[in-house]
Amino acid sequence: MPENNGAPEDSEWIRVGDVSGTVVVGNQNNVTVHSGPLPDPVRRQPISQLPRSAVEPLIGRERDVHILQEVIKAGQLVQVWGASGVGKSALLRHLACRTPSGPEDVAYVEAGGRTADDIAQAIFDISFHAPNYKPSPEVLKEHLKTLRLRIYLDDAGLDEKDLRRLFDMAEKSTFVFTSQQRSALDGVHTIQLEGLKAPAAAELVGALLSRKLRPDEAPIVDALCDAVDGNPLQLRRIALSAATGKGLPGIADLPELLPALLNRLRPPERDLLYLLGSLSGAELAARHLDDLLGLPDSDALADGLVRHGLLLASETGYSCPPDVAECVLNIRKTEFPADRLCRAFTAWAEARDTTADDVAAHFQALDVAVLRAERSGHAQLGAALARAASPKLALSRQFDAWGSLLGVGWKAAKTAGDKDGEEFFLREARTRRRALGRAAQTTALVLEAEVLWRELTALHAHSAAHQVANTAPAATPPVHAFTPTHGAGSTQALSHSAVSTPATSAPAHTALPAHPARPVVDLSQASAPPHAAPHATGAHATAPHATGAHSAAPIPKRIDLSSAHSSVARSPHTAGTTTATGTGHTALTAAGAAAAKGGISALALACALGLVAVLGVGAAVYANHRPNSTPVATSSSDSTPNPIDDASATDDTALTDDTALSDDTAPTVDPVCATVISELSSKIERFNTDAAIASAAVGSYNSDMASYNSGATSIAPDDSTVLSHTGTVISDLGSVESTLQGAISQAQDSSVVSDLNDMLTATQQIQSLYQSYKNDPRGSEVDASSQALAMNSASDSLQTDCGAA
Repeated sequence: MPENNGAPEDSEWIRVGDVSGTVVVGNQNNVTVHSGPLPDPVRRQPISQLPRSAVEPLIGRERDVHILQEVIKAGQLVQVWGASGVGKSALLRHLACRTPSGPEDVAYVEAGGRTADDIAQAIFDISFHAPNYKPSPEVLKEHLKTLRLRIYLDDAGLDEKDLRRLFDMAEKSTFVFTSQQRSALDGVHTIQLEGLKAPAAAELVGALLSRKLRPDEAPIVDALCDAVDGNPLQLRRIALSAATGKGLPGIADLPELLPALLNRLRPPERDLLYLLGSLSGAELAARHLDDLLGLPDSDALADGLVRHGLLLASETGYSCPPDVAECVLNIRKTEFPADRLCRAFTAWAEARDTTADDVAAHFQALDVAVLRAERSGHAQLGAALARAASPKLALSRQFDAWGSLLGVGWKAAKTAGDKDGEEFFLREARTRRRALGRAAQTTALVLEAEVLWRELTALHAHSAAHQVANTAPAATPPVHAFTPTHGAGSTQALSHSAVSTPATSAPAHTALPAHPARPVVDLSQASAPPHAAPHATGAHATAPHATGAHSAAPIPKRIDLSSAHSSVARSPHTAGTTTATGTGHTALTAAGAAAAKGGISALALACALGLVAVLGVGAAVYANHRPNSTPVATSSSDSTPNPIDDASATDDTALTDDTALSDDTAPTVDPVCATVISELSSKIERFNTDAAIASAAVGSYNSDMASYNSGATSIAPDDSTVLSHTGTVISDLGSVESTLQGAISQAQDSSVVSDLNDMLTATQQIQSLYQSYKNDPRGSEVDASSQALAMNSASDSLQTDCGAA
């Protein structure tokens, strides 16, 4: 990506293309909006961004390379998928450097942790000379669709909807991308990369030992290769075991191989793994390793650990595989000090020679540092780091990464009691919204503050969940019993039976055949509500302990609805994944296991106005089906009160014993509060759970309908399941309505009656929307976000009037 060169000063700005006549200008450590002209991007000639050459040649992948080159030449969208450590990134870099580009230009992009919008901006920056220009999505698409590129995306963890949106933006370009999970997107040629065969495994181990294997070692390596499914990362560790003088391990030794290897490392190497293992999979450049460890040769040490499968290398720097991180942290029983991380990163971010692109390349490490600082008693240092990095991250034009940093920075400022910091992050969030063209959708300052609060809460929750997922250990290939005969019958290294010849291959981005228009149901998915979002930071499956901020007294669960949007709605392939119902809210859902370096699965987190937006690092989270025992995985129990209510909260907590209300002046609480809050809580919880199930059913139905619309299937999908779940949601709302009506008839306090009436009105409106959809689902939507906002506002007021707040 072209560099911005220098710190954000008054002479630098981001020209924003989605609000006519505005620019975003860096001013010390604030980003503000001013007027100015928009540039005319100039296409680079030629467009060429290639990865650095691999240090070592590929071993055992000759046939794989040949097959992939043939598929790429056919102009298809290609995905290479497979387990962590199988060599996808090395293969992709090799293809990018060695495959003739033909008439196409070439762009290589590391996509790990990035959203579709940030990836699209990176492609724009590679392809056009337009310093500091941030086009609107519409303008961006107009520029990208003129390109004819071959784009290599490494570690693209986007879901199908975001992948399709990205592919459609650059419709004349072809994509070759890697990820851990197979994509079900139509028009993508998926190829599974499997482990090495025994001869290639022996060659790799021999190359790492710098000698040929002895006759007695060959059968051992053969057996070990079979035991680890030919995984190159595991084979590198096996070679390291032999290189340290202990000889090749036996199959029985494999489960304890990693701890044994770590114990044999030199102290500087262990310190390096300890540092990177504390960053939840985030990458660091060599200069940060030198600064944080005080070592002059961190780069050489890291390269040696990469060679032996204990670190991963990328264009940015180095990262620690999840299983190595888990092992290192278990040995140390602690993490690298968060205060040291924050101080070092803050000084680096403030340095004049640190460019915006340098900061953007480390956005995941910055998020982790701020999160860890907030949780470890150094919240003020975390907030200071986020403030220092924010303007340069804005200048990088990676606005989703910027939003993520604003979210974690805002939460750190709240935890530290830093009111000035909170205001800073709210101002920057407002600037970001304006730059993204959302300011016109908020008409009142108070309402805008509510939206910003919810958005920042969602961003913080996403970053925390992202950190937790990246600490989960990578799936280790199973250890199989040794079978002495495996040769001709062994599994092929690359599944390619579906490879089409150029004559029969469907062209990339083939238009859908003409069919009569058929309805596509698009029902809003439930998203993590603001008051519960921080509790999602440590759990992806169930979270029975995360019941909200007011644990002392039962309070009504929040109605949790968001507006639907075609570009960010739930992927049908995530619909059946882990969902938390313990708190009555939909948990952040999975689209596969977390990558070692990280990839993302897009999940829309909508704000209260139904403004569906990709927030932070995709406003999407990794999820993992494996338990996480690392210290980073601990969830935060901090509540996140609305900043609008901060003044009243401060006044309440400022009361001393001398100024507290006496018993005879204490307010009288309406007796109905004792029963209605508890009853509403359970019924709204049931509604939120059933609404999430209905949303998942709609996702599956949409997928089937898309297949029908495209002509892939000839029978229209049955909508009975979707309508059945919708009926259940309507029934839940009827039960809530009944409870509210009963409470209204019994309530004595006029304020409580008013709160209950407001809740009843919103409930009836939501019920009416669902009923309208059930009666006529053709092309309709359920957008109850504004009603949910009114419902939650009335609920907050009820809690206050009932003495629960």
